[in-house]
Amino acid sequence: MYAGKSNCLGLWTALLLLLSMPAAARITAEVDRSDIAMGETLRLTLTADAGERPDQINLDQLEVDFEILQRSSSTSARLVGGEQSITRTLEIEISPLREGILTIPAFNTDGRRTTPMAIKVSPEPEYAPADELVTFDATVDRTEVYVQAQVILTITLQQAINLDNRAVSEIDIPNTYQEPLEQKSFQRRSGGRLWQVTELRYALFPQKSGELLVPSIAFSGRELLPGRSLLGSRLGRRISIKSDPINIRVKPVPASFPGEVWLPAQQLTLTSSWSTAPQQLSTGDSTTRTLEITAEGLQGSQLPPITSLGGTSGIKGLRFYPDKETIEQREIPIGLEGYRLQSEALVTSEAGNWTLPARSIPWWNTKTDRLEFAKIPEERINVKDLLTPDERINAEIPPRVGGSEDTSFSALYWQVGALAGWLLAALLGGLLWVRRSGARTTVNAKQVASHRASLAHLMSVRKACSTNDPIAARLAIIAWGRHQFKNASPSTLNSIAARVGGELGQELRAIDTLLFSGKDPEPWQGARLFKLLKSYDELTASEDPENLTLYPTV
Repeated sequence: MYAGKSNCLGLWTALLLLLSMPAAARITAEVDRSDIAMGETLRLTLTADAGERPDQINLDQLEVDFEILQRSSSTSARLVGGEQSITRTLEIEISPLREGILTIPAFNTDGRRTTPMAIKVSPEPEYAPADELVTFDATVDRTEVYVQAQVILTITLQQAINLDNRAVSEIDIPNTYQEPLEQKSFQRRSGGRLWQVTELRYALFPQKSGELLVPSIAFSGRELLPGRSLLGSRLGRRISIKSDPINIRVKPVPASFPGEVWLPAQQLTLTSSWSTAPQQLSTGDSTTRTLEITAEGLQGSQLPPITSLGGTSGIKGLRFYPDKETIEQREIPIGLEGYRLQSEALVTSEAGNWTLPARSIPWWNTKTDRLEFAKIPEERINVKDLLTPDERINAEIPPRVGGSEDTSFSALYWQVGALAGWLLAALLGGLLWVRRSGARTTVNAKQVASHRASLAHLMSVRKACSTNDPIAARLAIIAWGRHQFKNASPSTLNSIAARVGGELGQELRAIDTLLFSGKDPEPWQGARLFKLLKSYDELTASEDPENLTLYPTV
């Protein structure tokens, strides 16, 4: 017995130690660019948050393909759940030793390993004449684009001297939405000089077809001379440069595009997932379906809403309740990536088999210049009856009162008594009992079906309450209320709360307050609600002299 307790204690200790470890403990390696030229620099960042020391990692393998120019390390600490979390970072500036596809190797420390990365290195470019010390220009990644498709505008400042008071004019392009992207800074060796390069990037989305003009963009700065004066830094000549204007041809939506929402993207995907497989449901269960759209080269606001039922009027027997919706965009190497997530709660209240239609989103591939479709196949939903065989037998064959042993004992008793009057009374009593018992065993079929339905609705509520799902509980209680109050056929929790009153009514109103207050919903516990509802259901059922006593226990 003690050995068993010791083993159990050891198991719990190991589990607690496992849970106390940082959930996201890892070491990562990231670069600020993956496509560079000879003579340019690259920033490699190693980050660790589980006690590792990136500044002590062996970098010999890195020096096979790259020259390490400089490095710097930093440490930050914060409190997470009362525990101190320490993050250590090592930043390394490197330069490639040759052209081609080079590899930043994996780095190992304390059993953890980073992911190796490939870097494309092009030949050294000729960017500026030898006599220029500052250059400034603007370029776009394409000069012909569809309306509402992404164009990347890159403004590049190269300086071989130190500059102060650097400024770039506002970018104002009519009929165009523009989104600033991350600024990049690096060094480049060209023309025998070391240049400091700064790139300002913007994602442009033309909103009107026709000719689009990106106007000249102006740069101004002041040369910063070596040494200092009595008043501070020594300033030299003022430098002003303007970029050349750029013309972009914006094409209209192709006449062959069949969709209602125009989606010109470099890549678009549509995916579907379920919290519980729709083929493994029982009456009263709930599951959440999540639909996600991801599109490269689009904003999140450009993506259309999507639901399981699409434009159909609905499917009889299925109830979908809109849940979480997320619309956002994130920066990727080619610009912006739009993202839209739509969750729907499916609550089952009856058994059956259904098919959700396949969903398809038309979009225009701007890389291949042709129409494509993002699709998810049709989904089968199978819902089994919640009643167990024993519960079904109880519902169809009500319990009898008394039994054959009572009858035999009664007959034997009166035979022993040998009294004719008592025997006659016993026979009359037996006949009366048989008549009443027979009537009870032939309960009207409609009443049996009604009790079965009441049981199913109540167990649907129990399922929702046991998983603390207020959305599923709301739908299940409304279904219960429609069965309970057939004449009124209530369609809201408030109408049901007005009929049941008391603490149960307060609990029902609290669900609507939780779901529709417009605030972030707080965690909901369903045990109290089910206890009150079950007590109410049993109380009202006990008033029926033919009550079948079919209600589940907690």
